Amino acid sequence: MRKLMWSGLVLSGLLIGCASTPTRQEPAEPTVPQDAVAVPETETPAEEGASSANRTDATPLVVKADPEPQDPINIENAKVEGNVLTLNVAHGGGCAEHTYELAWDGQLQSKAGATPVANLVLIHDGHGDRCKAMKFAELRFDVSAISQAQSGQGSARGTVDLSLLGVSAPVPYSF
Repeated sequence: MRKLMWSGLVLSGLLIGCASTPTRQEPAEPTVPQDAVAVPETETPAEEGASSANRTDATPLVVKADPEPQDPINIENAKVEGNVLTLNVAHGGGCAEHTYELAWDGQLQSKAGATPVANLVLIHDGHGDRCKAMKFAELRFDVSAISQAQSGQGSARGTVDLSLLGVSAPVPYSF
């Protein structure tokens, strides 16, 4: 039995329309957004069954003196799993590939009895992209260099607060 599809409109109390058999459309092929910028993948795929916190597809943290932000970016969410800091970000663009870098000055700030703090800066380079579409990305960064720095100060296990420019509260990183 064929199903009929009705389409029409009502004008001044009159009902005008028609019934027809819907045409069958082939499913559209899935598309990958052209603006999707993924964190570079490693040459060897992650092992099946490995937790997302232990995957090796995270971009390494860059240590540099006095890191400064570049192009505007909003950090919507930040979380740490294992040694990986995941940032959900939003920014304008759509006409050029964007790159991201997480920088740290290499210093741990600490006050007596308080959790040490690592000040991080997300560096976003839009490469001159003037388009105004709102773009979203999930970025993954390996922050194990911070735990190694803390271990060098005599503590093999512990917690460091990750302070990110644009995020209201520090993100705890336990190792």
